[in-house]
Amino acid sequence: MVEARTTHAGLSPDRVTFEITETQLSSNPIAFLELVSRLRLKGFELSIDDFGTGQSTLEQLRRLPFTELKVDATFMQGALHDPLSKAILESCVDVARRLELHVVAEGIETQECMSLARDLGCDHGQGYFISRPLSFADLPAWLQDWDARLSKHEATG
Repeated sequence: MVEARTTHAGLSPDRVTFEITETQLSSNPIAFLELVSRLRLKGFELSIDDFGTGQSTLEQLRRLPFTELKVDATFMQGALHDPLSKAILESCVDVARRLELHVVAEGIETQECMSLARDLGCDHGQGYFISRPLSFADLPAWLQDWDARLSKHEATG
C-alpha cells in the first residue's frame, strides 16, 4: 500500500523516510523486522528516533536496516554546558558516520545548538530554532524567512 501511494503521488521511495520509535521496536520484533526489511528493499528510508534513550541501542543499529539516526534533543541541548553530554553526542555522531547513516540533531532550539550540530557534522537539524510545526501552505513564507535569517547570519559572521 505504501509503495502504491508513493508511486501514485509521483515520489521515489528514497524520498520517503519512516521514523521508528522505541515503542515500535519492542512490540512484535519478528513482524517488525520483516516489515522494515521489506520497506528498505523497496527503497524507503528508515530513521531511528530519539537515539540514546530507552531501548534505542547500538544493537538496534546493527540488527535493523536504518539509514538515519536522530540524536535525542537532551544530548544536543546538554552538550552546550555538560562535557559528558557532549561526549555522548560526539560518540553518537561518530557511530552513525561509521555505519554510513545520516545524522539528524533534534532539539535545535538556539543558534548555539545549530552551530554545534554543524561543527559535529550532523546532516540535518530539527527544532524550534529552525521551525515550529507548520502546514504545507505555510512552507513558502517560512522558506523566505529562513533564507533571510541565513543571509543575515552569514553577513554578521
